[in-house]
Formats: sequence, structure tokens, C-alpha cells
Amino acid sequence: MAIRKQRYHNKKKGNRNDSKSAPYDGDRKPSSYKDIVKENEKFKSYYKSQNLLSESEFEVFYSTLQTPLPSTFRITGSRSVATQVREFIEKYHVPKMENVVVDGESYKAPTPLPWYPDNFGWELQASRTVLRRSPEFKQFHKFIVAETEAGNLSRQEAVSMVPPLLMDIQPHQWVLDMCAAPGSKTAQIIEAVHANDKLDETPTGLVVANDSDYKRSHMLVHQTKRLQSPCFMATNHDASQFPNVYVKREGEKPTAWQFDRVLCDVPCSGDGTLRKNEKIWTDWGNGSAIALHVLQVQIFLRGAQLVKIGGKIVYSTCSFNPLENEAVVAEVLRLSDGALEIKDVSDQLPALRRHHGLSTWKVMTKDGQYIQSVDDIQDARQRGRFPKSAFPPENADSLHLDRCLRIYPQDQNTGGFFVAVFEKVKPMTAADRIQLAKREGKEVDQAQVEAAEAKDADLLASVKTVVEEVAEEVISQAEDASVPADTPSSEQVAVPVKRTSEEPADPQAKKVKADVPSVKEAPFDLMKPDNPDIDEIRDFYGIEADFPRDQYLLRSELVAKNRSVYFISKAVKAVLEASNIDRLHVVNTGVRLFVRQGSLVESGSPFRVTSEGLPMLERIISDRRRVHISHLELKTLLTQAFPTMDEFDPETATRLEAMDRGCCIVHIDVSSATDAAPESIIPMTMPVWLGKRSLNVLLNKQDKASLCQRIFDLTPEKTPAHLQARSIANAVTKDSATSPSESSEPAETA
Repeated sequence: MAIRKQRYHNKKKGNRNDSKSAPYDGDRKPSSYKDIVKENEKFKSYYKSQNLLSESEFEVFYSTLQTPLPSTFRITGSRSVATQVREFIEKYHVPKMENVVVDGESYKAPTPLPWYPDNFGWELQASRTVLRRSPEFKQFHKFIVAETEAGNLSRQEAVSMVPPLLMDIQPHQWVLDMCAAPGSKTAQIIEAVHANDKLDETPTGLVVANDSDYKRSHMLVHQTKRLQSPCFMATNHDASQFPNVYVKREGEKPTAWQFDRVLCDVPCSGDGTLRKNEKIWTDWGNGSAIALHVLQVQIFLRGAQLVKIGGKIVYSTCSFNPLENEAVVAEVLRLSDGALEIKDVSDQLPALRRHHGLSTWKVMTKDGQYIQSVDDIQDARQRGRFPKSAFPPENADSLHLDRCLRIYPQDQNTGGFFVAVFEKVKPMTAADRIQLAKREGKEVDQAQVEAAEAKDADLLASVKTVVEEVAEEVISQAEDASVPADTPSSEQVAVPVKRTSEEPADPQAKKVKADVPSVKEAPFDLMKPDNPDIDEIRDFYGIEADFPRDQYLLRSELVAKNRSVYFISKAVKAVLEASNIDRLHVVNTGVRLFVRQGSLVESGSPFRVTSEGLPMLERIISDRRRVHISHLELKTLLTQAFPTMDEFDPETATRLEAMDRGCCIVHIDVSSATDAAPESIIPMTMPVWLGKRSLNVLLNKQDKASLCQRIFDLTPEKTPAHLQARSIANAVTKDSATSPSESSEPAETA
């Protein structure tokens, strides 16, 4: 069974499981989704036995799972832009799509999700046939695609939007997303931290998005690129071993970082996604839930250690299975020894229909045997690997497991989901006790701190992985019998990411940096406030005097001569200045504001503004580097490769000729244009390189083509060959002294 978020590796030699190369593995499975029979008696029997629902409601539950999932999307970005996009959908698209009839059948217009705040979540029920045959739906689909590319919409399953909404995130809070890829929930978290965007200030909060897979951690960067938050960090760690980083707050000694909010959206078997992942109909079994249970406990427990007293932690899966849900919750509540408390969130998102969590459940082995305890398992090897915490605890009623949320597909035409919200109500870790002592004005003994941190580590180590339990059981049997034992194959044991079958089972063998990947990123170097490049940039663009000088960052080797200049928040700076920052594998952070042009500039500045940094810079750059252009002039700018100044209005040309060479910012209010396409209702700002006689919009090729298609339904002309050659030469010169991550950036030369 495929594991959601791909946290499992099949390590059996020669067995390559590439989900991208083919829809299914093995000869017994269907060759295409059309061949899948949406029936699974094992699934049906197992969940009927759990008494999730009444007999009649279960039939509706099961039949709903056999139907396609409607398309859902979320309006993203700053609140001001999101509001404009929502109003455009409501006033322009929805009226045109009401009462559309295709082949004699009537289809509903898009509707807001009734429980999503401010009508920023939407649902669309239309097949591909409708999108193809209805001009109204076809136009709206084109709008969705274009705005998704522009970063104003995010296609996301409805139930996946729930966990961040229950976290109650405020702009000043530090938030950790432990298993974040692909990043849709992370984007929601960033938006919540930036909820006060009208104040035109950088939030004091911090968002750390982590994923255990290196490539997927880079997906986070792509997913959050359009939001461009200086408060964001992407990291790459095994979530169950997420490191302590000793951060110094103003006026305090460095202490292990803690978070106001933590999201544990853990890897799971994913059977709540049956409506979109139809492969599960043929693959479903209980083995994945059993194997993942311990990993889920480890991740959730580590998250509980990292949240501060009074902070909230949210645990979620897209699984129906109580072994991955209530059983994990009950075990972490036991291990936390009263430090965590399940919160009653029945008053939040009141329009969201939900069911109570289970207080009891049945446990079944992967072979289909229902058991009351591990002692019921006859096979010693299986008995050794089966998690004892999978069973309902005797004190289940006192744990308030009924406060957990179960979301079923038949209630509001969604997927399935499990969510539980917790608050840390008393000290659990060394960091908790240090913070409590500070509040009470007490001194903290370093020896006691070290002893407490060792105890925290021991608690995590006590939750052994499935692999370790199996290895110990097999070794024990081999020693007792005095004969060699067969090593468990990868078909028998699923191995979590960050731990291969070749790694030692002894937890003492994994020392300080065991969870830090070997991949080397380009260094993150803080620029000194007196760096002359900062003075040059500030003088040329007239940047406001109160904009910080000490929060600029370089992401390249020194020989690259400060090619790219990033900006970070105070919170990110504090983390990067931590004494043990080498423990943290940072994949990406900071908003890239300026890039040094490769070609020489006779006058002005070689530093250009980046398109991703423009939303932050727009409010602090003086008017001397700004120019307003018309909708018709925008068409010239986007469709032509290097338009000359005489192709613009005389007033615009005069303004441009009076400026020093280099980058400037153009403003376009397309809503005032009579010939503007209906999609282009949001005022735009973009960076432009001003040469001696011509202009070049500083967008990468994909963004420029998308924007040109969206607004004018045209394709921009290609760059002339001689200018392309010059651009390539400049890029080669720059990249010869640049780190790999920098050289992968698109060349945006004029």
C-alpha cells in the first residue's frame, strides 16, 4: 500500500518502486485507473468492525468513497490581494456559470466551502467533459490555471485545509511544520503569520517547515515561493529527531528553541484519500498502519517536546485507521505524563461537520486476525514487531479521545481526515523547565539542564522503531536456537526514511549529527551592516532610512561578489546566529531582493530588483525609481523582447530617459483599461531593466509567458539570437563563481 508523503523506502536490493514511472507495481495490479474496481471487502469488513458509524450511515460512507472527489482550491497570498480575487470570482465568474447545461444535465457554479473563513476556500464540481464543452466552465478553468501559476490560488483538498485553521496562529508566533512537503498547509501557516499585511511590517513570528526527504524539502521552497516570507525557513531532518537549536533572544541567554504552534501532519497509510488515490482500492491492507504506528508516535512525541508551555500542537492524518489516530494520541498522552491535554474545538469552524474520536477499537494483524494483546500472536517474529501501544488503553475514557475530530466523506463531499488539537499545560522537557524557572526569576543550573536533556533524549529512544524490535527478536531467537537467523527482508519490514537497514540498531551509535544529511548547501552568510553594497543599493533606490541594514543575507561563495542579496526577519537571523546552527540543515531561507547584473553599468547600479522581492520592496523604494505605464504599454513591454523607449507614450519615454540606467519599477492599474481581459483585475507592479535605448521586463521566461497569455492571450516574441548569446555569456561568467543553488536561477538579464 502506498504511504502518503512517501516516508517509506523499500530497501530490498533490486526492487525499484518508482511511483512516477508507472501507476501500479506488480503484475497482479491494474494497468490504468479505468480498470480499478472500487471494491475492497477487507477494507469494508475492517471499518465496519470499528463501529465508526451506524449500519445505514456506513453504507453511505462506503458508496461516497466510490465517487470522484470534487475539485477544491484556496485563495492565497496577502489578505488584500485574496479579497480582490474572491470578489472577482463572485462578481464575474459565478454569475456566468449558474444554470449551465451540458448534454441535458445542469451543473452548479463554483461555491465557497461553508466552513472556510472569509469564503477563501472554494469547491468546483465539473467533469473534464463539462470543462471542455462549456465555454463558461472552460474560461473559469483557464482562470484557475493562470491564477495558480501566478500564486493567487492553490489547488488543495478541502479537508487538508482544516489543521492549520485549528492552530489559531498569530503573527508573533513561532510555528513548526514537522512533515511539511508538499507545502500546502505550510502556505496556510505563512499566510496566518502575515495576516496583518496591511500594517506594512515584517511579522516577528517564524515559520519552520521541515521534511525528511531532501527533494521534497525543495518542493516546500517551490510551493511557498509566491508568498516570499522573510520569516520562513525550510529544513531537512528526520522529524522524530528534529534538533534542538540554542537561540538567543533579546536580553536572554541562548536556550533550546521552542514553538508556539506545532503541526504534526504525519506520514500515514492514507486510506482517507481513496476518492483521489484509487490505487488504494486494490492495495489496501492493515500492514501499513501497523508499521507506521511507532513512527507516528515518535514524530508526535518529538513535536510535543518542542512546543512551549501554553502552546498548541495539532496531530493529523488522512487515514480512517484508529491505529494511526486515537492509538497514537493515547500513547503520546501516556508518554507526556499529563503535560498535554486534548482541547475541545467543537466551537471552531462550526459549519464543518465532524464526528467524535473513538474511545475503543479493534486491533487486527496484517494477516486479518483480530487480537486482544500481542500475546495472541503465535508467530514470535510477528509478535516482536507488533506495537503494544496499538491497543485501546484502559483509561481511554479519561483521556477525552472523543474530542478528536473524524471527518468522513459523506458529510460534506470531501476526503477523510483525522485531527486532534492539544495544549501543553505543564513542563515536559528541560526547555520547559528553563522557561518556567525564568518566569519565576530562578537561576538555572547547567548540570541539571544537561541531565534533563538526556532524559528527554531517553524518552524518544524508548519508542523503538519497528525495525529495531524485529531485529532484536530475530537475534534473540537465533541465539536461543544456536543457529543462524534469517535477516528480515524489506518485504517483511518497512524502513522509515533516515534509517536504512544497514544502520546500527543501537541508539547510542547514532550521535549528534546522525540526522543531518550529507548534502551541502551554499552557505548562509549574514552581510555586515557596513557592507558598501548595502550603501550602494540604498542610495540608488532611495530605500527608507529605517529599513534594517543588519538583516541582509548572502547565499553564495565570497568569490561571487555578493551576486544575490536576501532579506531575513529578526527571528530567522536569531536562528542563523545560534551557536550550534551546524546542527540544523537549512535548505532555504530569506527573500531574494537584489541580484547583481553580469554586464557593466556605466551609470546607476548593477543591482536589480527581483520579482519575488518586489512585494516587500515596493513600500520602501522612493518614487525616483518608479514609473506608471498604461495597459497598452504593458502589452508592448510583455510581448516584445526589448522594446525601445520611442515605442512608449512620450510622457513615459521622457520619464524613463531622465532616470539613471539600471532597474526601475513599473506600475500598471489594468482595472482602468477598457480593453483589459477580465482576468487581469489586480493592479500589477514589476521590475524592469532600463538600458540606454530599450527596456526588458525582469521576469523569468515562464512567468512572462504566463502573464502575457493570461492578460493578452498572446505569446511573447523570442529574444533575438545575438542578445540570447550575450545573455548566456553573462550567465556563464556569473555562474563560474557561484554555488550550484545560485546557478540554477533563471537568467533575467537585459
